[in-house]
Amino acid sequence: MKERKVIPEILDSLAQDDPRAKRSRRDLGLINAIMGNYRWLARKMGGADSSDPHHWIETGSGDGPLAVYRDRFPGTVSGLDFAPRPRDWPANWQWIEGDLYETLPNALPPQGRAGLVANLFLHHFDDAMLGALGKILNERVARLYFVEPARETIFRVLGYGLFPFVNEVTRHDLQVSIGAGFRRGELAPTLGLDDSWSVRETVTLLGAYRFEAWKK
Repeated sequence: MKERKVIPEILDSLAQDDPRAKRSRRDLGLINAIMGNYRWLARKMGGADSSDPHHWIETGSGDGPLAVYRDRFPGTVSGLDFAPRPRDWPANWQWIEGDLYETLPNALPPQGRAGLVANLFLHHFDDAMLGALGKILNERVARLYFVEPARETIFRVLGYGLFPFVNEVTRHDLQVSIGAGFRRGELAPTLGLDDSWSVRETVTLLGAYRFEAWKK
């Protein structure tokens, strides 16, 4: 898997109330729990020192699982998604429904000290779309935490082990997601992050590519 291949995922084409979509979202909750994705994001957000942002933006917030960890980090979160506001999303957290490129600039504070987080979201975007996102990040954001699929053959093989426990939508989308994922050294230049950023990348044994970036 030398190059990323961004292919439409079945879940993105299903209505919110489609039974297959509901089941697939439950499957994603299981996968996130196994991989520890939101635990890692919350730990990083909670570890921010006093000079770091206390307002966070989460892109692709979905059903709002980040809210479960709201006591583990300071400040508030603005959730951005095409989906409607989740029932359990905290009352003092903003929810903005709509297209990322239209909603993100309006959600960011003018002083440019916000942090941006995303879980299994950026792999849906091709390189040109990621480059357009990076232009916003360079100007308006101070810290980034992303979790994405690690694009390695071994994780495709491991993914097959989940097939008995997930539905046909998740089986398809899991493999598509890995093929659209990232390897170390790819995401920062694809986003076009400039020299004002420091970057750290890690890959876990369960296939999570974890990306951290902060303004120097």
